[in-house]
Amino acid sequence: MHLGPNVDPPNSHQLDIERNLLYPNRVSERNFTEKEGIFMSHIFDQNKFKKLDSPARRKALPPHAVINHLALTPNMTIADVGCGIGYFTFPFAKIVKQIYAIDISSIMINELDKRITTESNITTTVGNFQSVLDKGSMDLFFTATVIHELDNLDEFTRSAIDTLKTGGRLATLDFEKKESDFGPPIDKRISSETVEEMFRSNGLTNLVTHSINENFYLVIGTKSI
Repeated sequence: MHLGPNVDPPNSHQLDIERNLLYPNRVSERNFTEKEGIFMSHIFDQNKFKKLDSPARRKALPPHAVINHLALTPNMTIADVGCGIGYFTFPFAKIVKQIYAIDISSIMINELDKRITTESNITTTVGNFQSVLDKGSMDLFFTATVIHELDNLDEFTRSAIDTLKTGGRLATLDFEKKESDFGPPIDKRISSETVEEMFRSNGLTNLVTHSINENFYLVIGTKSI
């Protein structure tokens, strides 16, 4: 690993790595390169993947605490958009019929693919979900710690709803809009109230907001027509 001249001192640099690897499911290749101070073309320190599925992360964001609110059933076809290395993909796959794991980072999808063993119901894709998911095909469209990174949340929401069947649900998990020891800065965070209004303005009904813990919320809305 080659460290560039502008890399932070080891103590603060390591803290920055821990914070940035703790929360995102969707981490761009550029972010990995800059945060780690690695100057590379095809080389990646695979040991860093451990932090994306570590005891610390599972304590901060327990998958079961989210799954309990999603009412998943064995006949469902769902999308995990911004899936990363499969933090939620794999527990989802134990329940549903089919899951589409989609991420814009080839690094993340390549690692997810390596972790697939007996799960035949996971379909992985690098790129945008609009090119993969047919309209009216999903029972659930799920994102985790993704929306605060989007340039146009309204457009993303409309496109996500297009993929849902009638009765399908859009579920967004993200950070509470308050200061915390990890995650994005507060000015980048989107409140649950803003997400609720976005869902409502785009025609979703039966809106429910769950507090996963002090740091995360989950907003769910249903496509009724």
